[in-house]
Amino acid sequence: MSNPIRRGQAGSPVSGGMQGDNATPFANTHFILPYGLRLQQTKNAGDTSVTIPAGINFVYAIAVGGGGGGGTGGAGAGGVAWGWTLATSSCVVGAGGTSAGAGGYTRYGNIIAGGGVTSSSNGVLGSGGGGGGAGGTNYWGIPGGAAGSTTTNGNNGSGAGGGGNSTTNGVAGTNGGNGISGGGGGTSSTAGSGTNTGGNGGNGLAGGGGGQGVGSTGATNSNVGGSGGNGINILTGAVTTGGAGNSAGSGGRGVGGGGGGIAGNGSAASGTTGGNGGLGGGAGGSGVTGGTGGAGLLYLFY
Repeated sequence: MSNPIRRGQAGSPVSGGMQGDNATPFANTHFILPYGLRLQQTKNAGDTSVTIPAGINFVYAIAVGGGGGGGTGGAGAGGVAWGWTLATSSCVVGAGGTSAGAGGYTRYGNIIAGGGVTSSSNGVLGSGGGGGGAGGTNYWGIPGGAAGSTTTNGNNGSGAGGGGNSTTNGVAGTNGGNGISGGGGGTSSTAGSGTNTGGNGGNGLAGGGGGQGVGSTGATNSNVGGSGGNGINILTGAVTTGGAGNSAGSGGRGVGGGGGGIAGNGSAASGTTGGNGGLGGGAGGSGVTGGTGGAGLLYLFY
C-alpha cells in the first residue's frame, strides 16, 4: 500500500500532510499556498456563510483583511494570515476602510487577519502601519516593523511600519516599509518654497498607500504625492501595481496613489482624492478625501 502522506515540492515550506493520493498540485506553488489542494471557494467582503461538503473536516484558509482608508498620510495594507483550521459554516470578510477609516478584519475558524489602518495608526494582526505608525504582529507571531522617522523609511515586518512625516520644508516624507503587508507613506507638509513630496507606500503581498505633499509655496509641481506600493497575486505570482500620486503647485496638494492588493491593482490619485487600494487588502492613498482601501478576501482550499 502506498504511503498516503507525500512530501511537498522541494524547497516548499508548506507541509504536504492531509493530502490524498489523487490530489492535483497547482502549477504555481507559492510559499503560503497549500501544495496538493485546490482553491474551492473565494469569499468576498460581507460574506458570512460557508458551505463545506460532507466529509471535509479540515480546510486550509488564506485570510486577507480589508485595506485601510487614506488620511493625511498613506494607509496600511490589510493583514494576511494562512493555515489549517476546522471546517466551519461561518466567516467574516472585511470591507476596505473609507477615507481616514480602518479596514475590517477577515476570519475563518481560527485563522484571522487584521484590517489595514489609516495614517498615524499602528497596524493590528499583521496589517501595515499607516504613515507615522508601526506595523502589526501577525497571526503567526511574526513581528511588525517600527514606524519610520524624518530620515528613515518604515521598517520591514509582517505588517511593515509606515513612513515618517517630514517637518522640514523641502524634505520628503519617507517611504512605508516592505513586508507581508506594506506600510503607508509619510507626509511632507511644512510651508516654504521647497518641494514637498509624500513618501511611497511599501510593497508586500498587499501594498501600502502613498503619502502626500502639501504646504509648499513653490512653483508648478512643488507638492507631490507618493505612489502606492505594489502587491502580489498569491494565486499566480503576478505583481499588482500601486497607483501613481499626483502633483500641484503653490497652495495645492499632491496626494497619494492606492496600493496594489493581492487580486487587483491600486488606482491613481485624482484631484485632491487619494487613489483606492486594489482588491485584497490594498491600502488607500492620502488626500483631502483619502482613497478607499481594497476589500478583504478569503480563499478556502480542500
